[in-house]
Amino acid sequence: MRGPFEQLFDFLNRRPLLLPVVVVLLLVAAVIGALRIDFEEDVFALLPRDEPLVSEAQLAIKRYRGLERIVVALECDEPAKLAAAVDQVDAALRKLEGIREVVSRIDQAAQQDIAELYMSKAGDPGKTPLLFDEAMQAQVEARLNADWYRQALQAYVDGQAGAEGIKIVKTFPADPFGFDGLTLRRFEKLNSGFAGKSDAQGRILSADGRLAILLVEADFPSSNTGKGRAFMVTLEDALAELPEGVTPHVIGAHRSSVDNAEVLRTDMHLTIATSVIAILLLFLLAFRALTPILVTLLSVGFGFAMALGSQGLVHGELSAITAGFAAVLLGIAVDYGIHLVTTYGSLDGEREERARLAIRHVGRPGFVAMLTTVAAVAMLRLSEFDGLHQLAEMAVAGIAGSLAFAFTAGPQLLRRMGPKPRAAMAIAGVVGAVQRGRRRLRWLLLGVMGAITLVLAAFVPSVGFDGDVLNLDGKSEQTRASETLVAQTFGQETLSRTLVVVGGNELEQALRQNDLAAHDLHAMGAKYESAAWVLPALQTQRDNVARWRRFWSEQRIEQVRRLVTETGVPHPNQPGQLLKMKESRLQGFFDKLKLVNEPQPLDAAQLKQRPVWLLLGNFISEQDGRWYIGTTAQLDASRMGELKARQPAAVVLNKAAFVGRMVQFIQHDLLYVGGISLLLVLVVLWQTFRNPREVAIALVPVAGGMAWTLGLMSLIGIPFNIINTLVTVFIAGLGIDYGIFFVQTYRGSDSREHADERLKHAGAGVLVAALTTLFGFGPLALAQHPALFSVGVTTALGVTSALVLTLAVVPTLLEMRGRHES
Repeated sequence: MRGPFEQLFDFLNRRPLLLPVVVVLLLVAAVIGALRIDFEEDVFALLPRDEPLVSEAQLAIKRYRGLERIVVALECDEPAKLAAAVDQVDAALRKLEGIREVVSRIDQAAQQDIAELYMSKAGDPGKTPLLFDEAMQAQVEARLNADWYRQALQAYVDGQAGAEGIKIVKTFPADPFGFDGLTLRRFEKLNSGFAGKSDAQGRILSADGRLAILLVEADFPSSNTGKGRAFMVTLEDALAELPEGVTPHVIGAHRSSVDNAEVLRTDMHLTIATSVIAILLLFLLAFRALTPILVTLLSVGFGFAMALGSQGLVHGELSAITAGFAAVLLGIAVDYGIHLVTTYGSLDGEREERARLAIRHVGRPGFVAMLTTVAAVAMLRLSEFDGLHQLAEMAVAGIAGSLAFAFTAGPQLLRRMGPKPRAAMAIAGVVGAVQRGRRRLRWLLLGVMGAITLVLAAFVPSVGFDGDVLNLDGKSEQTRASETLVAQTFGQETLSRTLVVVGGNELEQALRQNDLAAHDLHAMGAKYESAAWVLPALQTQRDNVARWRRFWSEQRIEQVRRLVTETGVPHPNQPGQLLKMKESRLQGFFDKLKLVNEPQPLDAAQLKQRPVWLLLGNFISEQDGRWYIGTTAQLDASRMGELKARQPAAVVLNKAAFVGRMVQFIQHDLLYVGGISLLLVLVVLWQTFRNPREVAIALVPVAGGMAWTLGLMSLIGIPFNIINTLVTVFIAGLGIDYGIFFVQTYRGSDSREHADERLKHAGAGVLVAALTTLFGFGPLALAQHPALFSVGVTTALGVTSALVLTLAVVPTLLEMRGRHES
């Protein structure tokens, strides 16, 4: 009795124009849909859009300019040479196209502006009282002791003698405890975001003076790798002119993006060339013809067209990354065409008869395999990751479309241009030899396979989970080394800190929210850098002045008066005598403490027009009619909940918390989505076989293959990540297909000899399909990019495991107490 696929084959033979017309119409519809697609390149399109951490990360990155800065670090042991190198690079960078701003020091105009606006002068207490928050109060209080004052007085005396220079001589009487210095220190840290120091000209240096920092803002986003590549070449050319002994280091989002693009391009050239050559050789050796490649590629291409077209017609937008993953997942669909052409190439007779027999043999097992794969992949719709929802839709449409083309158009193509009879007998002969050896050693083989499975399964619970997308970054070793150097030298990295972004419809409103955020961070004991340090809201300025007045009570002023009049240092000209300051010399300082003259408030609207705003622009931005202000803090991820409770309206980005949440999502998908997929597969298999033993045997390649794959990943130290989690779905789909092809083929045979012959053809198809997958994706294990390497190794482990178990274990289990046992 003819099966449905054989009947369809004969029907299409009688109506030769029907199939081409249907294929063309479907392709036209797919092209129309594909042209409607708006591709997104944002990696956040893959992540859960309803997850607050993801939404806040997007907002924080969009609203905080500091995350897009390029950092140029210059390393030199000679201070004079380092200073000259900073000036040389600064001048060179300002001439380059693509640069909006260069900051190598606190801008001279800004420094003068700070001195004019913030520093105390005769009759003017400066702005210290306006900035007198809890943090500054603690710093001031720490200085009100004899030891600190004695050191400051000694510096003043040395300055008069020429040891320290004129600066300390001019400022000490009006500010003996260095309150203005506290304000200047805040500006120094805000200017760069790096803990260190500055020289007399305001250059940003490390504490040991060996490293200098320049901050570069490009006029294009880091995602524009085409422009970024050309920009980095010109930047490196400029840095190549540095004198001997000065080593440049470039880090930042633009550097990382270009590194990724370069390594991806190199890897893809290598892996694609290797894959194409290997697959061509495989098909030539297996079939002695290229027609099978044509049939296989056309079926996969048709499936991918259906996948893209359906997305365009239904949604209209698609993540480019999701499309790439879908192309990988559609690698499952290549198997249907391979099984067809392998069976066709193993038969004798005329082309039409061989095409009919081939579709008769592979039609039903292929269809059942497709149903189980589609059922498993469709469950990705339940994933927490939005990108996987589209991936599921594309994979279902693509896999179904590939099978439909392979099992309808494939036989029609083969009956006209298929390879010669018995063209695939060489590969079938290899499988036959493997099967004969398996029968001789079946008990030993089962014991070895079982022992390996048990040992590797014991390592499955220890496989790691890595939700940090930065670990999939293809940065060069030089860039990584530079990042480590800067991080160790300056004690922090902006991207590894917690970013807190607040907003308001008006600038003053945003400033007030920022002040409250800074207050909460201080209360939590966190170290932070905030524009609230130097530009609090008007209400906060009034609060700070009130705090200043409360702090400087008459009693405290009297204590300080006694401290400065009773504490002295050795007199430089009168040995044995102490030199002390006269109270009259410090009258301006005491007037400042009493606020005899109230300071004029800092007006943000006026500051926007002054040079000092250049320093605040890294923290304050205006977008879509709203103002946003960012604050960076060193805050443990475990305290994120406390910060959000204090600041519910703030956008908070913390790398550790973000990574932890992504790991939870990956674990959820593996357990929940994987469990539902397995349940559906079991339902389809039961409806097909109605035999628990055969259902269990069909699951051996996927269950055992996953145990082997995960166990080996644990042993060699490859963790789960958002990329290779998808590969496990791919491997599971292949394993299910392999098992179903063997079980269904065995069920459809009439005798032991017939079963042997059919299993030989099925094994040949599985072997060619597995080798095609290995040659297609295995070379990715040679890639330098961590994401591609992860895909390559995981695929190689999974496919090899499933293939070994399919050829070595499944036939033996089928033959034990099977219907054809002899």
